[in-house]
Formats: sequence, C-alpha cells, structure tokens
Amino acid sequence: MTSLLQSWKVRTIVIALGVFTIGGFGFWIFATPTTVESAAAVALATCKETQNKEACYEKAIAPLYPELTVTEIFDVIRLVRAQDRGFQFCHLLAHQLGEEAVAENPDRWTDVVPLNPPDGMCSNGFIHGAVIGRFRDDTLEGEKLVRAMEDFSMACEARDDWHPTELDRAICYHGMGHLYTFITDAKLQEATEICEKTTVHGDRDYRRVCREGVFMQIYQPVEPDDFDLIELLPEKPTKENYRRLCSIYQRPEERGACMREAWPLFRAEIFDKNDAGFFCKGQPNKEEEDACYDALTSIIGRLSLNNPEKLEKTCLGLPEGRQEMCFSRAALAALEEDRGAVQEALGVCNAAPTPIATGCARFIAQRAQFIFGNSEARASFCKALPTEVQPDCLNAQ
Repeated sequence: MTSLLQSWKVRTIVIALGVFTIGGFGFWIFATPTTVESAAAVALATCKETQNKEACYEKAIAPLYPELTVTEIFDVIRLVRAQDRGFQFCHLLAHQLGEEAVAENPDRWTDVVPLNPPDGMCSNGFIHGAVIGRFRDDTLEGEKLVRAMEDFSMACEARDDWHPTELDRAICYHGMGHLYTFITDAKLQEATEICEKTTVHGDRDYRRVCREGVFMQIYQPVEPDDFDLIELLPEKPTKENYRRLCSIYQRPEERGACMREAWPLFRAEIFDKNDAGFFCKGQPNKEEEDACYDALTSIIGRLSLNNPEKLEKTCLGLPEGRQEMCFSRAALAALEEDRGAVQEALGVCNAAPTPIATGCARFIAQRAQFIFGNSEARASFCKALPTEVQPDCLNAQ
C-alpha cells in the first residue's frame, strides 16, 4: 500500500507536555512597525467577532509567510496575544509555519528546527511542523529507515546554532512520535520501537514523550490524512474497546501510554461531568497511574487557559491527593504556551486553596532548569516568583 505520507498535509496535534509565556523578559526586537504591527492589527480586526479564535488567527496569520520571516510572524503572534486574551493556544498555527518553512528546502530540515522561537512560543509547535514536514512525501522502511535513524536521533539535540532546553527537547521528541506513526503507516508497535532506538541520550531519556506522540496521533485526528491513517488500524479505538486494544502491548509503559492518550474519547466526562478522576483507573502499575494523572492534568490546564472557573472546578473534582498536581500542571501549561506568562501561571496557583497554592508555586519554581535552562530568562523568571519559593527556582537542577 502506498504510504499515507504521499498525500499527507502535516499538522501537529494538541500535545500534552508543556506551556509557557515569556512576556516581560525583553528577548524580542519587533520588526518595522508598519510590517509587524500592521499585520497584527489586520489579524485582530479580522478575528474580533469570531468565536473560534484559534482557527481564525491561523487563517489570518499563517499566509504571512514567507512575506514575513518566521521571527517576524512570531512577533505578530505576540502582539495579537497581548491584545486578545482569547487567543492563547497557538500550537497548530506554529506547526503550520514549521511545515511551510521546511518545505522550501526539505533536505535541510535540521537547519529549520533552530528557527523555533527561543521562548518556545506556542508550545514549540514550530518544531513539530519542521520535524514532521520533512518526511511528508517519504515512505520509510528497510534500509531507507535505517539511514534516517541518525537524523531522527539528532534532530532534537543541541548543535552550534541551537541550544534547546530540556522542555524544547521533550516537545521535539513528542513530535517525532507523531512522525513515527505516519512513517510506519500506523503500525504502532513498530513506531514505539523507533522511539526506543532514537530517544535515549546518556542519562536523558525521552521515550515516554515519544510513545505518547505515537498514540496521540490515533486519538486526535483533525486533517483528512489523520482520519485516513486511522483507517489502516485493524480496529478503530472507541470508548468501549480502547482498553482491550491497548492490552496487546507487553511493556507496561506502552500499555499505559496507549490508555492515557485516549482522553479525547472522554472529554465530556472530564470537563462537563466533572469526573476526571475515573479516567486513570486501571493503569498497569502505580508508575503508569502517576504518568496518567501527570498527562491528564497537563491537558486540563492546556484546555482551560482562558477559563479559570472550568480549571478550578475540574481540578477540585479530582481525588484529593491529585488536586495540587492539577493546579501545578495547569500553571506549567501556561508557561509552556508562553514562557513569559509568569503572572498568568501564578494566577493559576493562587486560584487554589492556600496549601495547594504554595505547593503549586514551588512546583513551577523547581521546573526552572527544565523550562529555561541556564539562560537570562531563568533569572528573570525566578525574580518574578514569590520570595519564599525563589531559592527553589535558583537552585533547581
């Protein structure tokens, strides 16, 4: 069968793994106002009355490339987000930009990855578009796949012109998981085996996020090619059969990833019926149950960025021992979408009951190294936190 990649128009799924805002750190020098600011003004006017902000801004901003550079377009996104708080999730827009950029010279796809904004704006969606877009027209198997493995292994790693944080790498490897599902024509066990071979570097292990990308691809179809991919599965996943389908995986970590990435099937139960806690029951072991709550609370945070009431209700509806994790992961989600959103992240923490709020602030402080690395942004981030948790931030490893 001809690989689906022959006709694949890539786009990245809502991911799971991180969010932040970098607002006041002063990293960005805007282009000429008549270019960037005018483009932002047009986008704001176009989408002023629309209900679906993400879809509208994607259509309004994505066509600016290549008239504007990648950096300039991200400046446009920043201006729009600053003036329209209803537009905070821009991952799919950034993914489309990455796809367009890599299409200009597919053989140099690893050179496109460093164009991702240093603050990870839009949850590093640009990286996803770049790493996946390169192989849209390829069928990779046998020797061709073997030859590609070296590039797969190094695509998310530091090089002379790119110095990713651990968060950057994690999101990049998650995107590679999506890619592996496509290049294997939805042979999920083969895809997870590629994760095993390409995502461990010394003591740094990204297999989990890669596996989650593999399974996420089959639970969150958006584009026609996503749905075509699911047609290749022996049996489509549903609420009724997903646990049985996941049971075929022998490794607990694969079985657990398969089960927790099924959360889109239960969106109503998680948010509308306020019964999110049921979803992580029946995991293979305690470690996978913890991973399930970790992923679930990240998703709750990401999908509640503009709805603090929904966030509070959903988090407090979880088992008592998981509530602090929920607020903490939601605060981290705000930072992953835009690493400058320190006050927004703290606002999530402060919406929780007092003991939880303190633990939440300490959690994001302890993630400073993971998010920012040893950059100037980290020092600015730490200074913006409450005094009592600043030592946790400055000493984070």
